[in-house]
Amino acid sequence: MNADLHLRPAVLADVPALERLIPVSVRTLHASVYSTAQIEAALGVIFAVDLQLIRDGTYFVVEAAGDVVACGGWSRRRSEYGGDSQREVGDDAWLDPQREPGRIRAFFVHPFWARRG
Repeated sequence: MNADLHLRPAVLADVPALERLIPVSVRTLHASVYSTAQIEAALGVIFAVDLQLIRDGTYFVVEAAGDVVACGGWSRRRSEYGGDSQREVGDDAWLDPQREPGRIRAFFVHPFWARRG
């Protein structure tokens, strides 16, 4: 099944679509690794939209037929995971690119699109 996939930087207008995608992805694709209680506790805290990644221009979405079907990115900041609700203001300092690599962050895929490359 071939679809016309489009990769682009995420924008703030994508947040509602990301807020719908993340729980579907996590509840389905993480079910074999985490218990239901663990998943529900992590949603909105660890598995959540991180607006800073979008603002930094390091977060991307994949669209199919205009729908966001996957997302993910990288960060040059100290935060290793989590959404905005767990971060203190001013608590997201820059990494030192001379000593610290960027961090792969927040990848989520709609279950229908999983394992399609």
